[in-house]
This record gives sequence, structure tokens and C-alpha cells, in this order.
Amino acid sequence: MLLLLGPTDVGKSTLALRLLEKAGEAYLLDLDPGQGALPGAFTLFRYREGHLAPLRRHLLGALSPMGVEARAVVGALRLARRIPPGSPAVADTDGLLHPEFRLLQAEALSPTEILVLGAEALHRALAWRKDLRVRLAPPLPGARRKTPAERRRNRLERLLAHFKEARPRVLPLEGKGDTERLYGLLDEEGFLLGYGRLLAWEAGEGLFLTPASGEVAKVVPTRIPSPFTRPPLPPPGDGA
Repeated sequence: MLLLLGPTDVGKSTLALRLLEKAGEAYLLDLDPGQGALPGAFTLFRYREGHLAPLRRHLLGALSPMGVEARAVVGALRLARRIPPGSPAVADTDGLLHPEFRLLQAEALSPTEILVLGAEALHRALAWRKDLRVRLAPPLPGARRKTPAERRRNRLERLLAHFKEARPRVLPLEGKGDTERLYGLLDEEGFLLGYGRLLAWEAGEGLFLTPASGEVAKVVPTRIPSPFTRPPLPPPGDGA
């Protein structure tokens, strides 16, 4: 496995896709809960013939691993264990540069190589470990920095796309409901089936709008704001 590290907007995701295309058939471990495929979650994909197919998802329940570091490390490891031994794989991460967390992540995943893009300080913080193969590379040419508004818009679009095929389901609900946050619907192995939007609740049950069709073993509240209750986003070009 190749582990890609570095700040935001240095081309990690673009490089990951290029490497997958070169491999032909490989696995992508999407470990970016803020700008990845599904906000608030990690996803393991299989890449084949130009197509990414999601295999399993891990609920982080937050847009950054900060504050939920243990959940992030364990979730990444559980997904990585689903990759067949010897298969080419790339792990794409978020822009967090915290060296202690990245070292824990590297120790859990045991990548064959770590490539740090555009972060000399992070490279120095990892390169002293002689049991890790760490290389430093410049940002990918053409990488463009996104504004905070663009990031929020990207997350909103991904969440709305996630709910495109949503249907109402009645599921067990512990405690008082919260219609302003999304809920993670987990299968019996603890993997994420999908998010649920709480519409109403009563007597230990909730009515959820969700695209998840599998058997739900547990419903977990997250820190992810519901895309249906957030205020409108600023127009394009607004960097606020």
C-alpha cells in the first residue's frame, strides 16, 4: 500500500487516481472525511476498468479525525484488512498534518511506502523512523487551492447525492432525536450502510429518510449537520 500524506489541495486525490489507472486493477482507501467520497466516513473502493466500486464504509461521524483519532485509526485498519494480500492499493488522506496522528496511522496500516506531498516538516517528523519508507515530493503540478465555500459546497453536493435514492424507514432510536444531525446506520459488523435523516421519533423508534437498504443493526448519531437543515451556501466566488 502507498500512503499519501500532505496538506489540502496538493494533488493527493488526483495522484491516487492516476496511480490506480496505471495499475489497472487495485484498491483505493479513501481516508478523507472532509472532502472524500462520503463526508464523515472512510470508504474502501475496488478500482477496475476505470470504475470505482465501494466495498465497505467506516463511520467516522466527523469531518476531521481530530478528536476521534482512535476511531479513525481503527476504522482505517478495519478497511485495510479487507484488501486482498498482495493487491496494489493507495490510501488517500485528508490534509491534517499532525505528526503524531500520522505516525499512528502509518503504524496501523503498515504501508510499503509513504509519499508526503508538499509538507517538509511532516516528512522530517516521519523520516527518522528507519522502519518506514518515507519520500518527499512537491505538490502535483496544476493543483488548485479551494476556498472554504467550495469545500462546503462539495460536501453538500456529495451528501445530497447520497440521499438521491432515499426512502423512509422506521428504525430503533435510543434517546432523544436530533433532526439537525445525520445518523449513521451500521450493519452487524459495524460498517456504515448509509446515513439517515431523522424525520420524527416516538417511543424508541425513529422515522428516517435513508438510502440504506440492508439490515440495520445500530443507529448512531454523528457530528455531521443534516444537509436539509443548513442555511443556504454563499454564491460561487465567495471565500467566506
